[in-house]
Amino acid sequence: MELDKPAKPVLTYGTYPTLVLITGAGIWAALRGILSPGAAIGLLTGITIVVVFAVERINPLLDRWSMTKHSLVERDLPFIGLAVVVEQIATVGVSLVASAAVPKDGFGLLGRAPLVVQAVFALLALDLLWYAYHRAAHTFSRLWRVHGLHHSPSQLYVLMHQVFHPLDLLVSRFVISLVVFKLTGIGPAAAFIAIAVLGLQQTVSHVNSDLRTGWLNYVLIGTETHRYHHAAEKGGNFGSVVPVWDILFRTFVYEPRRIPDRMGLIDPASYPDPRRFHAALSWPFRRATA
Repeated sequence: MELDKPAKPVLTYGTYPTLVLITGAGIWAALRGILSPGAAIGLLTGITIVVVFAVERINPLLDRWSMTKHSLVERDLPFIGLAVVVEQIATVGVSLVASAAVPKDGFGLLGRAPLVVQAVFALLALDLLWYAYHRAAHTFSRLWRVHGLHHSPSQLYVLMHQVFHPLDLLVSRFVISLVVFKLTGIGPAAAFIAIAVLGLQQTVSHVNSDLRTGWLNYVLIGTETHRYHHAAEKGGNFGSVVPVWDILFRTFVYEPRRIPDRMGLIDPASYPDPRRFHAALSWPFRRATA
């Protein structure tokens, strides 16, 4: 399906820059001590979700990808609740491990680098580790039983982003976060900036709206590129924040004037219906059949 001229160009071209400005203001407020980092992340998360949710309702890209009452209540809400719990557990786990073995304010060569260098390194390192795991999860059948849950919805909208298996979340929120934020030497301010940018990009990338950012798609993963990762027809775009690893390893897909025909799994019958919450969670532990 080809994209036409935007029906609402102010939303198409203005939503993302507005969110970038809001995120930048939140980062500035935290670095200046006006807000605590935790409060800033919570506020930015809430504002971003409210804005993109409103934009989805006003200017949906495709109606068939939109959230419905049934998809929210019967599928999304249980996974949103589970994600909140798992992320809290992972955060506590990272803090406990780090407090026992890692200096609090950064260390080594990276700890002495300028703040911007530390933050960019964190984003690149986060995405390299996620790229490696993510591509493996699409390659090896046992890992796919974990990650396939995220691809099982046939829609793409902001609140379905949390439809994840907890093992996926533990890899990203505990293992990768521990390695990058606590074991590389970067300071807490750099980690905060990286988390803020990560939160923005991961939220925006799942929005069901006609958002266009042009050449920025070669710098940051967003709506126009991540929708191809969720397409049933084509793989690629395994990065979460930056496309550099996809470009380097030749898995980058960007077709700015085309929309994938279908979201979700190539064969939906191959994976439990995500509305069957317990069946989807137990699927990775069940014996594979020939």
